[in-house]
Amino acid sequence: MASQLTRRDWLRASGLLTAGLSTGLRFAKAAPATYGQSVFVDEFAAVRGTNTATPPDTLPKLRARLLANENPLGIAPSAKEALVKAADIGNRYAWMEFAQLKQLIAADEGVSPKNIMMSPGSSDILMAAATHFAKGGGTILTSAMTYDDLLERAQKQGAKIVAVPMTKEYTYDLAAIKARITPDVKLVYIVNPNNPTGTVVPAADLEAFCREVAPKVPVFLDEAYIDFYEPADRPKLGKLVAEGQNVILARTFSKIHGFAGLRLGYAIAKPELLMAMKPYTNGEFAVSITTLMAGIASYQDKDWQNHCRAENAKARAFTTKALTDMGYDVIPSAANFILFPIRMKTKAFENQMFANGIGIQTRDFSGQPYCRVSVGTMDEMAMFMDGFKKVVG
Repeated sequence: MASQLTRRDWLRASGLLTAGLSTGLRFAKAAPATYGQSVFVDEFAAVRGTNTATPPDTLPKLRARLLANENPLGIAPSAKEALVKAADIGNRYAWMEFAQLKQLIAADEGVSPKNIMMSPGSSDILMAAATHFAKGGGTILTSAMTYDDLLERAQKQGAKIVAVPMTKEYTYDLAAIKARITPDVKLVYIVNPNNPTGTVVPAADLEAFCREVAPKVPVFLDEAYIDFYEPADRPKLGKLVAEGQNVILARTFSKIHGFAGLRLGYAIAKPELLMAMKPYTNGEFAVSITTLMAGIASYQDKDWQNHCRAENAKARAFTTKALTDMGYDVIPSAANFILFPIRMKTKAFENQMFANGIGIQTRDFSGQPYCRVSVGTMDEMAMFMDGFKKVVG
């Protein structure tokens, strides 16, 4: 099965773009058969004019960069201060400092520090899990449509991917997933809140599912966007890890903490699972001491997280209302992006949005084109709506 463009592909894309604005200023792989098509606009290559015949200074630049689910508010001032201070020890490897962050996470999640493995973002954890659980073949069970970095890697390593349809509310159909579990299933993969839909599985339902399924097959919960979900409503599944259940939680600082470029994440699981995945990671030393010290500060800065969550909710609500007022059906999102069906072809829509300086993502799923727009600042979302109205007429 052909692969679609992933986050890592996008970040590696600077030298690979082969088409100019007339062909969408993008590079993309063919759409996979089971998930849907995701396409990034390569802003970096566009601005530089890499491998294009068009001079860089004549290419449009993005006024609103709403295509990668980044935090537009940036990192916390406390994290920035810690980062600058840590530059003085930037010649050193991070060592004992990992223990401090693990202790903080462990206290919040109700686990032991030995249940935590740090990584440069959560991508490293996803790739390690894909490689480990795909060994010797077998099946990875998930739902369509969802984030597919782990799924694509597992498939390349020889695993079979089975993606059951989502519910009519665009959420994981847990009952349907349970019904598809066979001795051949090596891993169940759930993204919560889900990307690209932004929907969530109710905490009680997810906990009950894990308690029933994890004794039979490991459950991997990709919680990259969990920090945008109201804290009181979040599933607290660290307790399952503490009980020894085969549950793996993957988290990242890339979203609400604004560390997309700094790279910091972690996995929570029982030690045996962490040790099984560790050989396929770059190791904790792939995290720089400067990033780690900034992460320690950011993790403790609850005020900044609350501020980012509130601003995201405000801008998300504004955009959702503006779209629904225009007659568009917006999928309710608990994350920092919005997915909604559009009424024109994805390529034409994307090209025209980019020509208006608005970077977004599109997907084709079951014959329906969708726009996925990241939630930016209020000003950026106003730019998005202005551009959207110009494009759709």
